[in-house]
Amino acid sequence: MKWMVTVTIGLALFSATTASAQRPDRNVEPPISRSYNWFAYVGANDIRSACQPGGRNRVRLIYNALYEEQVRTYEIFLQPDGVAGMTIGVLADQGNVANLTIGSAADVLGPWSMKRGERILSADETRELVGLLEASAAFGPPRDGLRLPDNDFWWTVASCRNGIWGFQAYHYPTDGFASVKFAERLFAWDNVPVPVNRPRKLEPSNLRRDWNAPMYHAGSANRWMLVVGKDGLRPR
Repeated sequence: MKWMVTVTIGLALFSATTASAQRPDRNVEPPISRSYNWFAYVGANDIRSACQPGGRNRVRLIYNALYEEQVRTYEIFLQPDGVAGMTIGVLADQGNVANLTIGSAADVLGPWSMKRGERILSADETRELVGLLEASAAFGPPRDGLRLPDNDFWWTVASCRNGIWGFQAYHYPTDGFASVKFAERLFAWDNVPVPVNRPRKLEPSNLRRDWNAPMYHAGSANRWMLVVGKDGLRPR
């Protein structure tokens, strides 16, 4: 039985690695690919490099609700007619594998797979969302030096509008996080059947870390921190 599990894991890893090789760094769907591309995805390197006049208008919002517990992503594609397409991704309970049952190759990576949803925002809904983003100073500039630990609650917003790049970040429980106006509307439109992990009072992040655990790399969690620069994430 043990050798069957080993073969199953090997097949799953091979499949995920192959998928990763066929797509650019914004691909965070396969768990193994995500472990290498997550920081570039949060920093929206793909959006920033493609941001130019006449290009696509889009916004990427990420709600980190303790990385091991839950992450929600919102990709907003603004259309010329005023509507917007929204795709939703949810990662949940990535650190809890106590009940993992392996019956197929897909089951091996199941706890780390992203649950998906999508919907179309009407022109009125799109206008409301953009207004809430503007009221939250979501198009930047961010506070230089803001730290975003993996085991805290925070939002990031990356955008390209009319060829102009923007970035913002909000770390709970700072005043900046309290000024977020868009969260409840996004949660109301979110059709992924996983309850939102709401911010809660916790000890400081450094007191909740396992300092004996290995640093973050391929698939581990609770081991990383992002730092915000003047107009986006600082290079790692």
